Amino acid sequence: MGKYFSDVVDKAIEGLYYCYDSGRAKEAADELFLAAKEGDGDACYFLSRCFSGVCYSWEYHPFEENEAAAYAMLHQGISLGSAAAVLGALRMDMLTPELREIMPFESIKEAWNVIYEKAENGCLFCQYMIGNTYYFLDVIEIEDRKESEFESRAAWDDWRREQMEKSIPWFEKAFSGGMGLAGRNYRNYYGEGRGSLIPPVYEKKMEVLRQGAKLGYPDWMYALAFELYYKLDKAEEALPWAIRAAQAGHLFGWHIVGDIYWDGKVVERNMAYALECFEKTAGYGNDPYACRRAGDMYFRGLGTDRDYARAVQYLAKKDEPYDDDKLGLCYLLGYGCEQDVVRGRMLLERSGETVYRNYGLGMMYAEGLGVGENIEKGVEYLKAAGDYGPAKEALKNYKKSLFGVWRRR
Repeated sequence: MGKYFSDVVDKAIEGLYYCYDSGRAKEAADELFLAAKEGDGDACYFLSRCFSGVCYSWEYHPFEENEAAAYAMLHQGISLGSAAAVLGALRMDMLTPELREIMPFESIKEAWNVIYEKAENGCLFCQYMIGNTYYFLDVIEIEDRKESEFESRAAWDDWRREQMEKSIPWFEKAFSGGMGLAGRNYRNYYGEGRGSLIPPVYEKKMEVLRQGAKLGYPDWMYALAFELYYKLDKAEEALPWAIRAAQAGHLFGWHIVGDIYWDGKVVERNMAYALECFEKTAGYGNDPYACRRAGDMYFRGLGTDRDYARAVQYLAKKDEPYDDDKLGLCYLLGYGCEQDVVRGRMLLERSGETVYRNYGLGMMYAEGLGVGENIEKGVEYLKAAGDYGPAKEALKNYKKSLFGVWRRR
């Protein structure tokens, strides 16, 4: 038997939550799967977390989100008597009446007591779980408390505030002990506050960020660099943290490095190196910001030769509305991709007004690409593109007749 759970589960927790190593995480999941087949309920719970998305793990973790699989594992874990699965299901809003019926505990509080004891004995993950029960006020259901029990709304608010404050020492223990994930709500407590009950304290949030960065957690080095650069305009201080984060495996750090070399405020501007940085993380596929940056640079030929095919490759990955004008223009005119006027029009029309949007819509109407030809309307858009070279060249192809009708030359 392990110190807190079974030997397999104790080891798996280390591979899943006390490091940032995808190889170790996969090995841990494989071991959990075998243990779950042999009836280890806690193994089922930790497997369920693997299927529950990035908010239950760290960036670049190697597992795909699968809600059905997560629920199935929770069901199995609870039926096998896992107290962690009970609290996990409660926190994930998956403790359905069916799961409550099959759990072998008299109450949720009984399951909570099991985890609380492990937390007191030093289990970092259980300290994190207990912290969450206070932070998210799951303790209301665990303790079966109701507002009607209190003499006033103010007294109810005071009690809830006290419960949320209890989360901090638990998060601090787990965070400083080696569990970077425990710092998320620790930071959010100060950075975002908790509604009307807990006001945000920015200075305390920065203390948490610096603490995590100094502890060597890649996500916290990135978070600190992000705050320093994008919020506080401290590029010189942000740069080494961003590089350390990226080299430690949090590839998002590269897009901060790329932006710093793009701006050239504290280093010599180097667009080619900026592009290299963006591609290091954009190539992984889940950094939409870096995809936008790399796509824009290939579209405009910044730091590299113009390459519409590469631009489309990155801009199509970004999964957000920014730079729809450039991507829409590529689809409309077949730049670097198979022409798709329907998709091109959709992207252009939903984008904000830019020279690329106006040029694209101008060509669409003037040439009748997927719409009825309307040279007059097309010319209006082309003129709105201002000094954009292709738009000025396109305008040379149209003239107004003596009767005031726009036509091709």
